[in-house]
Amino acid sequence: MSAYIIVDIAIKNETEYKKYIAAITPSVTQYGGRYLVRGGNPETLDGSWQSSRMVVMEYPDRATAVAWLEAAELASIHQMRRDNAHFCNMIVCDGVPV
Repeated sequence: MSAYIIVDIAIKNETEYKKYIAAITPSVTQYGGRYLVRGGNPETLDGSWQSSRMVVMEYPDRATAVAWLEAAELASIHQMRRDNAHFCNMIVCDGVPV
């Protein structure tokens, strides 16, 4: 069953964040993932959630999605994201069985 990583992030250093994007993008494919939303111009339709940037990635399963986040070889790249964001909230959730 597919799993999805959903990220709500507020970028504080656009120049450095672009370096993060260039560094992390190949790893998403390497782990069998793909971007479904990247930026996306989020608009709140109901409630009080305010987001400036959303990212949604699809992976073959939850284990692979978590492995991507926890991979030792990617730790410094993930840290680049954290260092260049005001905040970064990330969740993983399972998709609907097909």
